[in-house]
Amino acid sequence: MKRFTLFSLVLLLCCPLWAQAQLSKGTWYASGYAGSTLPVAHGLAGLSYSNEFSPEESLFGLSISPEFGYFFSRRLLMGSRISLSLLDKNSIFGGSAIGAAPFLRYYLNPQAKTSHFFVNAQLNLFSSSDFSFTGANAGVGMTHFLAPGIGLDAYLALVEPDFQIRKNTQFGLFTSLNVYLNPELRSTRKTALPNLQRGSLLVGGTMVNARFGITSPRLGTSNISMLNLSPNLLYFVTDRLGVGAALNLSLSGNDNFDASIFGISPQLRYYLTPAKHRMLFLAGAYHYDAFKTTLDSQEFQSSSSSASIALGLNSFFTSNLALELAPNLKYNLDTESMRVGIDLGIQFFLNSPKNRQ
Repeated sequence: MKRFTLFSLVLLLCCPLWAQAQLSKGTWYASGYAGSTLPVAHGLAGLSYSNEFSPEESLFGLSISPEFGYFFSRRLLMGSRISLSLLDKNSIFGGSAIGAAPFLRYYLNPQAKTSHFFVNAQLNLFSSSDFSFTGANAGVGMTHFLAPGIGLDAYLALVEPDFQIRKNTQFGLFTSLNVYLNPELRSTRKTALPNLQRGSLLVGGTMVNARFGITSPRLGTSNISMLNLSPNLLYFVTDRLGVGAALNLSLSGNDNFDASIFGISPQLRYYLTPAKHRMLFLAGAYHYDAFKTTLDSQEFQSSSSSASIALGLNSFFTSNLALELAPNLKYNLDTESMRVGIDLGIQFFLNSPKNRQ
């Protein structure tokens, strides 16, 4: 396992050696938001039925949360995140929510080969059947290209979650993988072929999502800080079989309480068809999550185990990027509850230097 982890880290560090400058007028930007360890891509949209919270209560949900943008010049990117959530539960938690988060980004060095620095500002509008709020964030960041069309974005920002709550300013650090399709890459999106071989990597997830309170909205309480890590990595041992794991680490708290979640999900993925524009796959995972909460010197601990399986379809729009649609089933081994879903997301693939086209 140590050799596998070390090799993966070295390969990720070497990825910039074959990346190229990709910021130009007409480039499309896309991203999705999700926080799950399912063995499939998710974040753009999802439809699910679940009784995970209680075998006696079922929850039917639809969620849509893509973020799209367009480069009006090689420096100026404008776009928005759109979110929609519809929940129908047979108890008290039914409801719906809608949100929009328009943003404006300006790149300072678009002529660079791999690392592009930017300033960014974003407004966050949210409304649900129970409450609504308006917030914003502004800061600086960097887009670092790992492969054609794949940008690793790191963003440092001041965050105002809700203008109605005074003294709630936070400092945030966020990283994620996003899509940047320039006109050249888009020209092959209907005929692109994958380049999956031994040594290829499947990567995804949100690597860092951290917020640290600068001020406290309530007198007598300290700032709340939060840290979430949820990377996903699979290594292809053949041109069809990938093995790896997803990690879920969540820490939050202040002087009054602490809460933590640690989860690990070993995964397998096998492609049923040879390399072509659209490929079917089977995926499976085992999930283990440990929960710990400390409140007023009292400690509470629990754990959960579950298994999931999926049959999915990848439609490649470059050799490194694929749209993924996957019906899936997750079964909780402790509570004998389940989640059945259909998820839509973007999958990211990195090829080793000797295998790249």
